[in-house]
Amino acid sequence: MASHEIDSPPPQVKALAAFLIRRHSHQLRSIALSPDPKLHYPLYVDFAELMDDDPPLAQSVFSQPTEHLRFFDDAAVWAHRIVLGDLKGCQSGIEKKFIHVRINVSGSPLECPETFPSIGSVRVKHRGILLTLKGTVIRSGAIKMYEGERWYICQKCNHRFLVYRELEARNSISLPSFCPSQRSKACEGTKFKELEDSIIRHDYQEIKIQESTQVLGVGAIPRSIPVILKDDLVDVVKAGDDVIATGILTAKWSPDLKDVRCDLDPILIANHVRRTNELKSDIDIPDDVIMKFKQFWSDFKGTPLKGRNAILQVALTLIGGVQHVDASGTKVRGESHLLLVGDPGTGKSQFLKFAAKLSNRSVITTGLGSTSAGLTVTAVKDGDCLLRDPVVEPKDSRTVQVHFYMHSVQASSAWPGQ
Repeated sequence: MASHEIDSPPPQVKALAAFLIRRHSHQLRSIALSPDPKLHYPLYVDFAELMDDDPPLAQSVFSQPTEHLRFFDDAAVWAHRIVLGDLKGCQSGIEKKFIHVRINVSGSPLECPETFPSIGSVRVKHRGILLTLKGTVIRSGAIKMYEGERWYICQKCNHRFLVYRELEARNSISLPSFCPSQRSKACEGTKFKELEDSIIRHDYQEIKIQESTQVLGVGAIPRSIPVILKDDLVDVVKAGDDVIATGILTAKWSPDLKDVRCDLDPILIANHVRRTNELKSDIDIPDDVIMKFKQFWSDFKGTPLKGRNAILQVALTLIGGVQHVDASGTKVRGESHLLLVGDPGTGKSQFLKFAAKLSNRSVITTGLGSTSAGLTVTAVKDGDCLLRDPVVEPKDSRTVQVHFYMHSVQASSAWPGQ
């Protein structure tokens, strides 16, 4: 791709570049020393740090993220060039053209209900601000190539500028009505020409995240929302991951179908995505649980094999087996089911919830989505698991709770008797 640069960065870009050099010079040096100039590189900025350094700027990033995040990206490239110039003579760096500032809201005032709502609470009032959503990835699309912004030149003053595609206008390009040059003397040119070989292409992926069923009330249906990942964010999460996504809420036209009204569907364009699966491993086991384990083995101190037999069924379920494929290609699962039978209130559901916490990637659901025959199902892929609560009277409106996990991954299922 040919090199097309802005004539001179506006004052706000220079101010942001100074902030990045002052606070994140180590990241800029690391990017400068990276060998591949064609990659898109992230530069992570904590929103709490930005608020401490420049509160008005932080407020502008929150209230007008579309404009200011682009300024931040331009400032990152500008700051990178300054750092690269300082490295010459002592270390050999390579100039990078694609650097994206990623805003991490963890530990900042943005972790409040107004700017961190549940997915089901997202409304029009959240459009256009820096929004943070938490959920479980239920679908991960293929990585595609996306033709993004393009460089244009004013035929009157030769000012070069970027024009971005508009998602709400079906990814169309809308040229400005007059030249956007910010020189002392206004140009007011109205004729523009696209620069040759100036299209900037991006990696593109769509995922869908859904509210965690563990935090919903009884009878509540989990809501979901699509999330767009671009450049360095693609392929960082997969189905089953718990994520916190920060980005800009916008809308996307639904597909054109005959005799079907076209709607604008809400969608989040992600700026930062953080996996929270590893947080599940930090579980504090209460002292009373530890004492129960110690008491159990003290009861079988003289006959430990009897104690082993008492928990052998659960151990075999946890260990699992080996999958078998016969001559016809039919797969026979190697994992055994665990059926808990007991009176109401004996803690069967609590057992399942604790097992879901122990697994890095798990989905717990109820039997309201089963057929009238009663379905006992397990879905397994790469160590992930789906845990099912008691088999009860089915309810068609809740089938999504059982099926969404199997829709998002290539899972195997087994019916009773198989």
